[in-house]
Amino acid sequence: MIRYPKAFKCRDGRVVAVRPLAPDDIDRLMTFFADLPEEDRLHLRVDVTDRETVKQRISPPPHWSVLRLVALAGDRVVAEASIEHRTYGFESHIGEIRLIVAADYRRTGLAHYLCRQILAHGITENLEKIEVHLMEDQPAVIRFFEKLDFVKNGILEGFVKDIHGKDHNLLVMSLRT
Repeated sequence: MIRYPKAFKCRDGRVVAVRPLAPDDIDRLMTFFADLPEEDRLHLRVDVTDRETVKQRISPPPHWSVLRLVALAGDRVVAEASIEHRTYGFESHIGEIRLIVAADYRRTGLAHYLCRQILAHGITENLEKIEVHLMEDQPAVIRFFEKLDFVKNGILEGFVKDIHGKDHNLLVMSLRT
């Protein structure tokens, strides 16, 4: 079991607290999502500006194991990372990660640190494979995951829509643990 909270010192000297997301974080999380540039929200799976959607994400659905971490600078959420997987069935050995960092905390090492925390949790859950699903038109994000040894598994053409309804190719990348 990984113990939280943890302190992480960013490359620029700022320190953030990292801990699991709590139900009373909803207002901080809504502020975080509202402050994201539209370009970032464009690539997210759900409408994070909708309070009910965000509330549903805080509680895992039945038969799923979910860890959501937040990084806090004071009382401000500056990043969220998660790993989730089914607890039964033919995909129960596969986890999926998600990660989003506030623009002013990018290139500080925080994304890498959070990703490593999430991957370590996946290993403690005995997951054999960790996936990330993203739109193919995110070259910086693809490079980030390639540096963590994720490999491209496949592209599903026109498989997802952004918040404006525009079709995008879905890229699946994975890492064997």
